[in-house]
Amino acid sequence: MEPGLRSTTRALVLGVVLLVTSTAHAIEFVACWTEVAIDPATGFEAPITRCRLAGGELVDYASDASIPVTLSPAAGTDLTGDCWYLTSASTNWVYLSLFLDGDAILGWDPDPAVPGGIAFATGRIPRCTSEPNPAVDPTSAVWEYVTSYIHPPPTPELNPIPGDGVTGLETHAGIAVPTDHFATISTGGLTLEVFIEVEAVVINWGDGTTDLFPAEVADLSGYPDGAALHVYEVKNQTGYSITASYDWTARWRTPGDVWTMLTVPNTTTTVNYPVSEIVSVITG
Repeated sequence: MEPGLRSTTRALVLGVVLLVTSTAHAIEFVACWTEVAIDPATGFEAPITRCRLAGGELVDYASDASIPVTLSPAAGTDLTGDCWYLTSASTNWVYLSLFLDGDAILGWDPDPAVPGGIAFATGRIPRCTSEPNPAVDPTSAVWEYVTSYIHPPPTPELNPIPGDGVTGLETHAGIAVPTDHFATISTGGLTLEVFIEVEAVVINWGDGTTDLFPAEVADLSGYPDGAALHVYEVKNQTGYSITASYDWTARWRTPGDVWTMLTVPNTTTTVNYPVSEIVSVITG
């Protein structure tokens, strides 16, 4: 073969290899599991890795090492029950232990960017041997439960009532506090414990003053003994915007494990509160 032709051929082959590799890396591997199939070359059964691509195609590989993309572990269920598989999708699952027989223990890391944040572990589970369904994201299930439980915003009882506020006199706020809530829920084969509470009540009196009160019935009992009170120094006939908020906290865990906190937004209500001024008048 002439040198120029040999160089051209090598370049074409290299181009094809690069194209194939680039295309493979662009493919999303939804799930890869192990199966036993007949080797057409020998006629005998042999283990293979079978993958479902994002487009729906099934592709077989001789082993995990033959797959041309980076794969991560994920927990799921197949025809035999709980198992683990590989995927090119981003997951919160990490290896905690990997055994010679293919079993693994996976951990759920709510924030992989922060080391040591494992929320719970799966226990020892086998490699999936049929097409898996991904395990339910436990945080999604907990979030759905928490948001369905969260109470409406507080409804403060003000004394004096709106319209009767006066400078120099105490305005009391009485606010009912929901009781603490504990529940056990099941999702995706997992049993989870959920604890929800109002940690504090926040009152913004509308004149630049904000108070935070522990969620104690006595403190928020209102007039005359409650601790949630305020004295307005300046009249405002239009009205101050008083906002009262439940400061919620929620956490979850698998039984016996450490708690994982959820960020839950406050629930808030606003009351317009006009404040008048007492004017002394001397009469003869």
